[in-house]
Amino acid sequence: MAAPGPALTPVLTQDAAHRILGRAAYGARPGQAEALVRQGLPAWVEHQLGLPAEDPAVEARLAAIRLPIRYAAVEGRWPALEEDRPLARLAMTQRESFRFNPRQDRPMAPPEIDRGRQELLAATLVRKVEAAAQLRERLVEFWLDHFSVNAAAGSQVSVSLIDFDRRIRGEALGNFRALLEATATAPAMLYFLNNQSSRAGAPNENYARELLELHTLGRPAYFGAARTTKDVPRDAEGRPAGYVDADVWEAARAFTGWSVAAGQSIDGARRLPDTGEFAFVEAWHDQYQKRFLGQALDPFAGAMAHGRAVLDALAGHPATARFVCTKLVRWLVGEPAPEATVARAVAAFRGNPAAPDQIARTVRAILAGPEIADPRLGRMRRPLDAVAAAARAYAVPLVPGAALFGRMAAAGQLPFGWPAPDGQPLDAVQYDGAGALRTRWDLLLALARNGLGTGASPLFEGMAGQPVAAVAAQLARLALGPAGQPVGETVAGVWAAAGRPERPGPAEVAELAGWMLAAPAFQRA
Repeated sequence: MAAPGPALTPVLTQDAAHRILGRAAYGARPGQAEALVRQGLPAWVEHQLGLPAEDPAVEARLAAIRLPIRYAAVEGRWPALEEDRPLARLAMTQRESFRFNPRQDRPMAPPEIDRGRQELLAATLVRKVEAAAQLRERLVEFWLDHFSVNAAAGSQVSVSLIDFDRRIRGEALGNFRALLEATATAPAMLYFLNNQSSRAGAPNENYARELLELHTLGRPAYFGAARTTKDVPRDAEGRPAGYVDADVWEAARAFTGWSVAAGQSIDGARRLPDTGEFAFVEAWHDQYQKRFLGQALDPFAGAMAHGRAVLDALAGHPATARFVCTKLVRWLVGEPAPEATVARAVAAFRGNPAAPDQIARTVRAILAGPEIADPRLGRMRRPLDAVAAAARAYAVPLVPGAALFGRMAAAGQLPFGWPAPDGQPLDAVQYDGAGALRTRWDLLLALARNGLGTGASPLFEGMAGQPVAAVAAQLARLALGPAGQPVGETVAGVWAAAGRPERPGPAEVAELAGWMLAAPAFQRA
């Protein structure tokens, strides 16, 4: 594989800086685009990659949030409850969270089962808006889509989401092979794709198929017409260029016994504890020889050895590098994914297979060229991105709640809610239909006006009383950067033509801000 040529770091204007912060971060806070111009992109990237995963300021914000929880009494099962509760579940271990999974002898009110998901939704939105480590947050969202699980698939998945999010966060900028195992052993994933019940003699293929098709090699590497791996073309390194159905079956056998301890009986004498934690049960594992991607897996190789050998083969495969890096480039830079950017990413990914910061090195390579600021690229903002960018642009101290979650879901996105394992789509067709756009505009207007109780911008009071042209220009620059000048002029003209006040008050400034957020230019980054 030829090494890609040197990348040319883009010369930053404020317009380019604003665009970069809309792609590699969740939009620019007031003054951040100007700061990026002064700092330069390479220094900004290094600073972002060096920030710790834990952010004391964000943790303080989360500690101050109270979410309501209310339910009626059910005689003999639980008493009525009505309270505003802190986000206490976020700090719980998987064992502690799993206590909220109902059993016949452990009835649980539905809002208690769902509470962890609600708290994680709130934390997710606050982190996107408030975290200093914006690039890390971008990667967390990417991997949560790449390894997607759906909370609605069952209570076991829902109560395991906090553990799953924690695992993703731990390796979001780390090593891909480590991330693969972190998700392969995650109770949420095991339940979502049914691997917790996969046994020798009756392996469940769900996880194995999605592991190959969605998490690693990708659909382009599937040679469905080939009967065996021998019929698959070889790549430049002599290994099979992709996989066949037999590889899915062998991978499924390799992951038999990878399960979750939930009180199941192993045999007549042994039972797993009811902890909700990962468990490898040797008695359920198919120990016999397997052949995966042309490699023989020796029989009786030891606990988890076959599954780990499959993960090793997948993590190091060129098709995995190509598939994952292309998705990363689409995510950070836009569409169509520029081939030069993909080539740099693949070289970094494959050149650092054992590095603890393999993913960070790959991201650095993606952001090392001019493509990140190219106005011809980019993609439509998804609802989470649009909400976070709006709150950042106008310094809204976002307080998330059920009303906001509902509006986001209606606009096409609610984290941990995409039903299929392929993850929340990037394609604009999911979000640009008439109904979805109308819901999005209503959502963003309500956010600007604090109509959902999500917090009022402190900036609008200071703009009140100025001429509408000046107010519109300020609002457009905050939301859209220097390129927003024509939008500001248009909005000011429409406002004046409608006979609205020449010097808007605070509530009217908020309304004007909502108009800016409905502009077509704000829907793309």
